[in-house]
Amino acid sequence: MSRVAEARVSRRTLLKGTATAAAAVGVAAVVLETAQVQGLKEQPSYPGVQTESTVSIPPISTTVDPFAQQAVTFTVNGVSQTVYAEPRDTLAIVLREDLGLIGTKMACNRMMCGACTVLVNGVAIDSCQYLALWANGATILTTEAGVAPPPPSGSTTPTAPADPVVAALQSAWVQEDGGQCCFCSPGQIMMATALLKANPNPSVDDVKNNQLGNLCRCGNYLNIIASIQAAAKSLGSG
Repeated sequence: MSRVAEARVSRRTLLKGTATAAAAVGVAAVVLETAQVQGLKEQPSYPGVQTESTVSIPPISTTVDPFAQQAVTFTVNGVSQTVYAEPRDTLAIVLREDLGLIGTKMACNRMMCGACTVLVNGVAIDSCQYLALWANGATILTTEAGVAPPPPSGSTTPTAPADPVVAALQSAWVQEDGGQCCFCSPGQIMMATALLKANPNPSVDDVKNNQLGNLCRCGNYLNIIASIQAAAKSLGSG
């Protein structure tokens, strides 16, 4: 019999061989995982160090649907809000679709452009990959914070005041032409808000380093820097 004939494998033989190999891999994985868990539990405990054997892990409840909506309460632009979000919902989706705060843009959806930047407890985050459930109890600022929200029905007093830093940046954006198409402007402004709250008098290099992860597809970076510096100046003189 020729080598070619010897090398031929029928379809039935191939499928049987593949199934056997898959089963073997599956068994090996289970054995390895069991050995790893057993090894963790057999680790010696040291004073002041928590190990697998000393940490109490609560059992997973089978009565709660892990995909069901959960109540999330946070303060957005000075106003307390409660929404019901699925565990997979990102903060950007909740802000845009549940609260109507569409200033937060969703562009790359991969934490690569910064268009979705908002502040959570004073820290600039990419809300396109930040789960809404993580923000429970948090204080959130979006680009809408630059304008006082409308007062409730029957009242003339705004629910919350405008954030002065966001408002100054928005005004400077207009004066210094910080936006061309303006799609990236909300994220740029929120990133700059975090900077000016931490550093009221940033240098050009400070601004460049801070805005590094926020992309402007128009290439309007010089005017963006000028806008941030103008806002810092107006806040300092005010």
